[in-house]
Parts: sequence; C-alpha cells; structure tokens
Amino acid sequence: MNNITKVLIAILLFSIQFTQAQNSVTGTVTDSKGDVLPTATVQIKGTNLGSITNFNGQYTLNFEKNDITIVFSYLGMITQEIKYTGQTVLNVQLKDEETTLNEVVVIGYGAVKKRDVTGSVSSIKDTLIKVNKTANLSDALQGRIAGVNITTGSGEPGAAVNYNIRGSNSVFGSGSPLFVIDGVQIDIEPNEVASAGVGNVANQDPLATINPMDIKSIEVLKDASATAIYGSRGANGVIIITTKGGEKGKLKFNYTGSIGFSEATNTINVLSADDYLIYRERRDPGNSFTNLQDGTPRDFTDIPNANWQDEVLRTGMVQNHFITASGGSESTTYSASAGLVHQEGIVIENDYRKYNLRTNITHKQSDKLTFGFNANTAFTEAEGVANSGGGGDEFNGVVQFMVIANPWELQDITDDEQASQEFLSPLSLIDEGDKLLRFTRTFGSLYGQYKITNHLTFRSQIGAGFTGSKMQEFHSSKSRFGQRWNGRAVIRQTETNSYNFTNTLRYARTFKQKHFVNVLFGVEQYRYQRESFFLDITNFDLQELGFNDISIGQTFKDYGSNRGISKRMSYFSRLNYTLKGKYLFTFNFRADGSDRFGENNRFGYFPGGAFAWRLHRENFLKPVEQINDLKLRVSYGQTGNERIPPFTYLATVDNTFYSSNDNIDLGVSPGSLGNPDLQWETTTQFDIGFDLTMFKDRLNVTFDYYHKLTEDMLLDVPVPAQSGFNSQFANIGSVVNKGIELSISSVNIQKPNFTWSTDFNISRNVNEVTDLGNVDFIPTIIPSGWITNPGQVRVGEPIGIMYGYVFDGIHQEGNELGAEPGTMKYKDLNGDGVIDDENDRTIIGDSNPEHIGGINNTFTYKNFSFSFLFQWSYGNDVFNAGRLRTNGFQPFMNVTQDYYNEAWTAENASNIAPALGKIEPVSSSYFVEDASFLRLKTVNLSYNLPRKLFSKSQISSLQIFLNANNLLTFTDYTGFDPEVSSNNPLLRGFERFSYPRARTIIMGINLNF
Repeated sequence: MNNITKVLIAILLFSIQFTQAQNSVTGTVTDSKGDVLPTATVQIKGTNLGSITNFNGQYTLNFEKNDITIVFSYLGMITQEIKYTGQTVLNVQLKDEETTLNEVVVIGYGAVKKRDVTGSVSSIKDTLIKVNKTANLSDALQGRIAGVNITTGSGEPGAAVNYNIRGSNSVFGSGSPLFVIDGVQIDIEPNEVASAGVGNVANQDPLATINPMDIKSIEVLKDASATAIYGSRGANGVIIITTKGGEKGKLKFNYTGSIGFSEATNTINVLSADDYLIYRERRDPGNSFTNLQDGTPRDFTDIPNANWQDEVLRTGMVQNHFITASGGSESTTYSASAGLVHQEGIVIENDYRKYNLRTNITHKQSDKLTFGFNANTAFTEAEGVANSGGGGDEFNGVVQFMVIANPWELQDITDDEQASQEFLSPLSLIDEGDKLLRFTRTFGSLYGQYKITNHLTFRSQIGAGFTGSKMQEFHSSKSRFGQRWNGRAVIRQTETNSYNFTNTLRYARTFKQKHFVNVLFGVEQYRYQRESFFLDITNFDLQELGFNDISIGQTFKDYGSNRGISKRMSYFSRLNYTLKGKYLFTFNFRADGSDRFGENNRFGYFPGGAFAWRLHRENFLKPVEQINDLKLRVSYGQTGNERIPPFTYLATVDNTFYSSNDNIDLGVSPGSLGNPDLQWETTTQFDIGFDLTMFKDRLNVTFDYYHKLTEDMLLDVPVPAQSGFNSQFANIGSVVNKGIELSISSVNIQKPNFTWSTDFNISRNVNEVTDLGNVDFIPTIIPSGWITNPGQVRVGEPIGIMYGYVFDGIHQEGNELGAEPGTMKYKDLNGDGVIDDENDRTIIGDSNPEHIGGINNTFTYKNFSFSFLFQWSYGNDVFNAGRLRTNGFQPFMNVTQDYYNEAWTAENASNIAPALGKIEPVSSSYFVEDASFLRLKTVNLSYNLPRKLFSKSQISSLQIFLNANNLLTFTDYTGFDPEVSSNNPLLRGFERFSYPRARTIIMGINLNF
C-alpha cells in the first residue's frame, strides 16, 4: 500500500469518526415560572455522559448515537425524559415536585424555597387559613404556630389581640411583633384606636381590618437570623402577610358567603331573686333594700325581677360575604376583592360591621421591567356602651353589672337612687348610653423592579399607611356614668399616617456549578405621625341629641390635642451562600438610625447569621430512602428595640397656668427629665434546630431550641426627689427568654378516596428578669379598681407574676390581733406573728403558661372534608379580681351560688370562703386561679358538589360548609373564659369580668365561576 493510499484511508476513518461525534444539542432549562435553572443536570439515559447547565441555565450536549433519551433533572423538580429525534435546540421547562420542600417561603425583602431556609420560620398557607371561615385573623392563627401565643382581651367583636412570639422581651417597650403586609411595614399601636375612657378600656384590634380570605400565606420570622434584616423593628418577631394576586388566564370569580349564630359559651351562676333577698337580710339585717324606711319588710310580691345575664346576653347573628375577581394576560395579572362582615355581639345593642376592599395588580412591561401595585382599605364600626374591662374615673360597665347587680327593679325610689349602684339595672346603662367607634385603615404599596443584567436586579418600593379613628360616647343623667355630671359626652379622634421608602439591589449567580451567591443591599426611610384630640363635655340640659350636638353641654370637663412624629433611616444587607446545594450560609446586617435617641447613640447596629446543613445529601445518608430531607440549623444575631415615646432623650416642658395680679397667665414648666445618653435596647438570640421530611413528604418535623437575652432595657425608673422629677428613662436591666418548639405534620392515611392528616405543635417558653438596675422589683399597677397592685416585676422571676399574701383559710375564732371569726387569714411567712406587706407577701401566681399548643386533624372522603382543631394553654394563672365583687365586697352586689354555699358561718365553719361581707380588697392568692384550658377551637365540615350537577353552567366548583368556633372549653376557671389578656403587658393574666367569649356556628357556600 503506497503512502497516498494510507493517507486517504486515514482521512476516511477520521471523517467517519468525526461524523459520528457531530450529534449535538443545545438549549436552556427553566423552572415553571420561566426562570433559568443553573446547575440542572442534563444526562443521556443509561450512561454517565452528560452536562450541567451554566448560570444562564444553558447547556450543550455532544453524543455519538442517535437512538438516545435525554434526562433533565433538578433538585425539587419533576425529572423529565425526552426522546432525541434530531433536534439541535431543545429547551426544557421543569415543573416543581408536589412537596412541601418546594413551597415558597417569604422572608425579609425576598422569598426562598422552604428547603433553602436557614432561620426559624413558620409558614401557614391559605388552605389552612380559610378552613376557619372566620372574619378575624387571630381566630385563623390561634393554636396553629409553635412559639406564637395569641390571646384576645375579651370576646367583644373586634376586640384587641395580643401577639407574643417567644416570650416578653421588654418591661416597658411594646411586645407586639412587626407586621409586614404586602411589603408595607406596620407597627400595631393600640392608641391608633380612639377610646373615650369612660368605664371601658377594651381596645379594638387594628388588625381586624384584614380579611383572612384575602391572605395567600403567613410567615412568622422568629429567630434573630431571620428578623435581623428588620433591625430594631424585628425585636419581637416579624409576621409577614402576603395577600392573593392574579394569575394568567380568563377572568375568574370566587364568592364565599355565610350566615350563623353566636351565643355565650359560659355564664356565671349568681343568686336568684329570692335567694338574694335572703342573702341581703342575713348579711345586713334591717337594710334599706329589703326593708322600708319605717323598718317594715318590703313587699316584693309585685316588684319585677330578672336574671340580668339572661336579659343582657342574646343570640347574635353573624353574616360574612366575600367576593374576589382575578385573571390576567401574558403581561398583566390582577386581583380585586370586597368583603362585608356584620356581627351582632352577644350583648344586646352591641353590633360590629366591617367593610373591606383590596386590589393587586402586576404588570410586566418587558423581560427586564416589572411594576406592581396593591392597596387595602377597610372600615369598621362598633356600637355598644362600656361592654368590657374597666378604667377611666368609673369602673363598672354592662358586663360587670349584669353579674353583680341585684336582680330586683324597685319602683319607689328617687332618680338619684335609680342611678346609684345600689339600685342600678344593667339595662339602664344600655338604654341611657350611646357609644359609636369607627376605625379606618388604608395601606398599600407601589413598586418597580428592573433586571439590570441576568444576575443584578434593582427594586424600588414605597409603602404607605393611614388610619383614622373616632370614638363618640354619651351617658345621660339617668345612668351611672352620667348621673353626677348631669349628662356626659366624650369625643376622641385619632389619625395616623406612615410611609416606608425602600430601595434594594440584588445580585444572584452560580459559580463553577457549585457556588450559589445571593447578595442583597438596601436602604430604607420610615416616617410615622400621630395626631389626636378629645373633648369631654358635661352638664347637658337637653340630652336627647347625645353626642350628636355637644354644643348643648355647658361645661368643659377636659379637652386637649397632641401630635407626635417619629423618623428612622436604615441601611441593610444580606448574603446567602450555598455550597454544593447542601451547605447554606446566611449573613445579615442592619443599621437603624432613630430620632428617639440623641446624636451619640442615634444608630444601632444589628448583625445576624445562620448556617444550615442538608445532611440527607451526604453520601452516608443517601441509602436511607425514607428520608427526603434532613436539615440542621444554627443561628445567632441581634435585634433592637426603640419603642419609647419620641424624643425621650430630650427634656420637655409642659403648659402651666400661673396666677398673677388676680389673672391666670399661661406659661411653661419642666415636664420631663431628659437623658442624652439613652441608647438602643438590644436582644441577642441563639437558635438551634432541625427540619426533617420523611416517607415521600408524609411526615414533616421541625424542632427549635432558642435562648434570648435582652439588655439595656428601656425603663422609666425612679430618680431622687431633689431632681424635681419622679422618674427618668434609662437603660437598665435585662431579661432572658429560652424555650423549645416542636411542630409535626403527618399524612397518616393516603388512599384514593380517603386521607387523614394531622398537624401538631407545642412550645414552652421560660422568662426571667435578670437585672433591674438598682432595684429588686417594679410594682405592677392596674388602676381603677379596689385591688390596684396585684403584681410585680422582680429580679429572678418572669414578667407577669402576681404578688401578694398567701390565703390560709378562715379565722375560726378571734385572735389577739383583732381578727374576727369568719375573716380571711394569711400565712405568716417569716413567723414573727404579724402580717405585714414587707415580710409576708410573696409570689402567688404566674400569667405565663408552662406550654401552649394545638392539634388539628383533617379527614377527606371523596367530596367530603372534615377537620377539627384543639387549642390549649397549660399552667398559666389569672388574677380574677371579679371575685371581689361576686363574693360581696359591697352590700348591693349579687354573689355567686358557690360563694353563698361555702361562706363561713357559725354553723358552717368553712375554711374556703369568708363570712358574708368579710371579703378583703387585698392582693392575695384567694383571687388567683388556674386558667389552664383545652378548647375545641374549630370544627369544619364541607362538601364539594359533583361537577356534573352544574356542568352546563359557568360554575366551576361549588362547596357547602358548616363551621363551628369555640365549640367546647374544658377548664376549672370560674370566670366567663380563661383566655384573658389585660391592657398591661406586665400582667396579662388579670381580669375584671371580660366580655364573654362567643360560641359561633355558621353555614355557607364557596362558589367559583
């Protein structure tokens, strides 16, 4: 073979091999939303040949054979196999697996997949929220989130709610978390809702304006690595609420409507009318109620009487109506909703109405530019006089008097007697009083987002909020509240406005197919303003017009106005770094500058960091097929608190009137003592936990242990009298919170026609005050009652303790100290033979539960669904100050049947309750009760009608449902309900006859068309 032939054969063989290697395909791999997927695997089935997409989601695959199948896969997405048929370009869109690991979790200024979360974040989706079919957000959340204790002050419609995440951080600063609703940051301030302060301090809930049916998801950020991005505003945790947006497709409507009925879950068993007469005569023989002025017994034969709880309480009707429209095109999606709630309170003449409107619009101008707008406005209106609580210059309201008022209506008495407590009818408070509370909240945001490059995105958003509240209250001269004033009208109006302007720059990129970096930089401005005024007018000669014409009133009892402004400037950043998809790092930093501190301490700096290790991706766990995901988490960080009055670091002056030459001249005088060295209260938190998913997503377990230390607490502390002031704000003291949280979700049975799933959570928090500066305790004062000092904040003890004497039974005989038989006896703790405040008072109760939790079970059978939720609180106490009244502190007060039966007499040597008229208004363990409870919170039964019934109509689905809330409560507490939350954050477990909680049963439909 000559050389030319050899060369030709070699060229031919090379050409054949080259031709065989020429098969090549390129393309881009994206997710279900069209976003590129870096590091996706592209492999020839049955071989080790393949490629990985670059940071633009692009790949190139070279191969020899034509008869192949290409496999596209990505963690958390459904693997897709495509037969090669000669394509040169093959673009693939992968769909998410139906697993909780792929759920999107909203975090501060962004969102991530659940599998990539490094901090402690709890998430609730709309599928759980809408099961309640309730108009109140708190009802939808109670008992469902570990570490979040939600309590309502009373059962009054729209009543204030206390949200507490992982315990109380501060003695003075507000313990409420930050709420972020569609990017708008909202600090819930109770004083946004106007209150007249006449016989009633029960606040309305500002969050009642949010309709739960609008909510898409709720995320609760609990540890410092998650909340540090919000700096000073995240000290008490962050609750992020995302409302529903539109989806691409034709216009769709949803209507949910229901009607139901509410009634009191409990009443208090007091003496009947006949027993009351016996009681009064036994307690006070010859008294002026059971006897006439000449001493002869009064004839009650023809005098009407009543059980006032039966007269005041009613079955109230509840109506909820909610409609949503949504849809969109390739470039624009939209959603709009409207809601109406009308709830009759279980106290007569007490009505609550709420109206909601919401819009959400997103427009994609191009592949780079996106705009969005959302707005939410709600108006609430509540009617009903003095239904709960106590405060102002009077105490007793309708709820209190329907329990303790004597059951007889005397006719032969004067007007003054009729308005006195001795003869007062609870109905007279309603008939002779009028109260109207209106509250409006409007908030929204507008944003623009521009994709500068494939990796760099700029976003600018402005959010704003406005509230307006007006309280009008009138009490005539025939009522207890208005009698001594000859009629009294109070009008108070409050308005707030706020905005936060946020600009962020985000950079996300994958390097060398194993390093993923996501960096966020941001700057934010915030401003909040509150204005209010009030008028308190008395002496109305004409009272028919009430508060509708206060010019008739002749005397200004009080009046005033105020205005406050607060500003904040913030800079923040976050770095997320993922290595090989199994080592996840997060670093946060935020600097907050506030005008509540002086120049030297104006800025606070709050770092945070977290590490998560996805163990199931390690080789040693890959053979364990039962584990779908196992992630260990550890985090550490700091947050701050500035929730004190604005400009507290400055000394202030007050208006003062001076007398000069028989004239009254206006001047100023020192009002408060400033502290230029005041600085940020800081909370440092450590958290360690794990997330476990097993058995193809049928079992999910989350566990956390945390330790929080709050230092440099902002306290209004006493100062020496020679300063001319009583107190001054200073950074003193520290508080520790530590606890555990456990959440378990399981699919117990999964059959084609039947499923059973369970959601369980339990949490325990231990709170301890470790330092209060130069004092050992701070008294807890609750005004406007006979027992006003029921607690203390003490070093070494939790916030929320009750402090007083230890009740030790009843004196059976008199003693040398003057104690009479039948009077209350207290323990002599130091054994000196004398009972005194300094030596014989101690801790007698604790408002904090040992643990709280909830368990929900859901069953589905074909088109039926049934679920029920149990909620509990264990180990918490309540100081039931109402017992002072139902145990006959004053003669006119009716008493409970239990007290009457157990009261000491010479014949009944009781050691349980004092003799008639011998109850003492002293803080003691006699008034402390175990308020542990187990509540059947929600029961829901629904049925989806078969599609064939309306296949020829525009209806796509129709569901009918029956729902019950607060169905059963198991407790030993003797008040109306064990779930109480006073207005004082230092002693939540204190009550004076809170508005009874309602049991509600509703039925309705859910219609899609």
